[in-house]
Amino acid sequence: VEFLCATFWRNWVPSLGVSDKWEAIYRRDRYRCTSPVCHQRNVTLHHVQYRARGGSDEAHNLTSPCAFCHLEGEHGGRLKILPPGSNPTWVLGRRPIMRVQGRERVLLA
Repeated sequence: VEFLCATFWRNWVPSLGVSDKWEAIYRRDRYRCTSPVCHQRNVTLHHVQYRARGGSDEAHNLTSPCAFCHLEGEHGGRLKILPPGSNPTWVLGRRPIMRVQGRERVLLA
């Protein structure tokens, strides 16, 4: 038991209460989904330009949609997120019907 306590103390205590490396992005986005049609708080990190396609971990390439908008929306093809990550443009619909950036909405259909 002493070994387990000492190991826990040595490995975990220094990181308790320390934010993860994406904290600045979540704070910038106010811990809310950045999708214009959603305000959920269960946010995840999303690379606007995928890392596999040369995207970076820089703040301008990161945004924080909720789990649904990220997985079902962006990766499911219902939404498209365009750069920059701090003020993304969202294209809504599998066949794009609307583009939204900030408060500006443009019908595409």
